[in-house]
Amino acid sequence: MEDDEWSPAEEAFARECKIRDAYAARLREFRPQEWLLKTENTLAGSRVRADMRTVDSANRLRLWEFKVDVSYDGLGQILTYVALERRAQLDRQVRGVLAGFTIQPEIQIAIEMLNLGIEIVELPSLLRLAGGVPAKPPTPVPDIPLFPRSFPAGESL
Repeated sequence: MEDDEWSPAEEAFARECKIRDAYAARLREFRPQEWLLKTENTLAGSRVRADMRTVDSANRLRLWEFKVDVSYDGLGQILTYVALERRAQLDRQVRGVLAGFTIQPEIQIAIEMLNLGIEIVELPSLLRLAGGVPAKPPTPVPDIPLFPRSFPAGESL
């Protein structure tokens, strides 16, 4: 595989990193009472990394997972991150944040009904530009055949 050829998973990861970095750069604009501690933060005692780590004015630690479209895999990731961090910091409030442009309704229901303590953040559409994510799926352009304006004498369609 050449350097400029990425797998779909690598492309998705690169997009999410660019979106995360754009959000992190403007964190104080979106969340004035919160400070960025680190991006791509490895959790204590493991090899997994949260996308972003922040702290708020009440000293609550937040671990973030960024997805273009929040689904079950993102929920599983953030639950794992929060559990690992809470085990390492028993005396501190730790919360998880799932951030994305779209959120599957079932994810919101699961978080609410099971009282998971995970926060959902719908990312501003403008940040789609950071990751090269289209606002909506592209409209397919039909293949329209080209017919001559006039036919030779004696010919027709």
